[in-house]
Amino acid sequence: MSGTGPATIGREADPGLAFLGELEAAFERAGARAGHADEALEIAGMRLGLSFAGDAMREALLPPLAHLGARPAGEPDLRISVFDTASTGVEAPPLPWRPPPPEPGTNPLARYESERCCVLAAAGTGAVTAVDLERRTAIFHLADIAALPPNERAAPLREALHLLLGKLDRWMAHAGAVGIGGRGALVVGRSGSGKSTLSLSCALAGMVIAADDYVVLDLGPPPVAHAVQSTAKLTEKTAGLLEIGADTVAPEEYSFAIEGAPKAEVQIERLAPGRFEPALEVVAVIAPTVAGLESPRAERISAARGLQALAPSTLIQMHSRGATALPALAALARAVPSYSLALSTDIAANVVAVTRLLDGDD
Repeated sequence: MSGTGPATIGREADPGLAFLGELEAAFERAGARAGHADEALEIAGMRLGLSFAGDAMREALLPPLAHLGARPAGEPDLRISVFDTASTGVEAPPLPWRPPPPEPGTNPLARYESERCCVLAAAGTGAVTAVDLERRTAIFHLADIAALPPNERAAPLREALHLLLGKLDRWMAHAGAVGIGGRGALVVGRSGSGKSTLSLSCALAGMVIAADDYVVLDLGPPPVAHAVQSTAKLTEKTAGLLEIGADTVAPEEYSFAIEGAPKAEVQIERLAPGRFEPALEVVAVIAPTVAGLESPRAERISAARGLQALAPSTLIQMHSRGATALPALAALARAVPSYSLALSTDIAANVVAVTRLLDGDD
């Protein structure tokens, strides 16, 4: 079985489905040993059932999702089951293919795709996600949650959510989301573009924030960006730029990240009390660039350029089934105005520029 790209074969001979069945059986054994803990969440109007085998993964992964808590109301629209080996003693079945060895500082993903299922294996972290698209269920496994770096712990279920929510016309996007009065902008771009720093600076200045890194889009109308997690990823450099001191984020909270500088996963409420907003109507797309100018420079750009800023990093981050998400992202770029924003060294001036764009001041 190839781990280098998508494949389509008959269900009877689908090795991905066979592996998924073995992984589901391993999850049941883990639950029998460590106990089951079920959680009912709601994301972008969809009911999500999370089932944990034991407490280790639940305690690590649930707090950033607590804002999604919902009373059970009927069967979930999608389900994700989660277990680790260290706390349950249950090994995952061996992968039907050998993932590529990771180079230092990388976390390459081997994937298998068929019409019905996807299996994703991260070589650096050892995380495995297996999704049954027809049943809208997924299994997520790690050898040991303690070995997962903060930058990966901030969004460990993103591939499963991306694949499952896409079947329900909801779309994961690699973007921040900030706003005023319920109206917000997607802050988009590749890693290093200033996306997270700009999003957090807006929150610290009094705007609301739904995310600094990932949102779920419901195209509506109107289009709405929903928070996936209530945490932000912070580097020491970003903390310094935003004057976030050690009394807010302690030095020991910054720890190893597979790709890039050490990062801390921090609750947005701790950084900017009262500023977290679970959902914002999207009225603009803003693509920042780190330019080092004395004053920020905003420019209205075409829908095509807005899509160019939004789509590549989203499709790369999601790893799988990008073709299904691209039309949705293109529809959003056509529905709302897009802007480029060359950032200033003056943090406050950048926030003012975002505020003006939200007001429609080109």
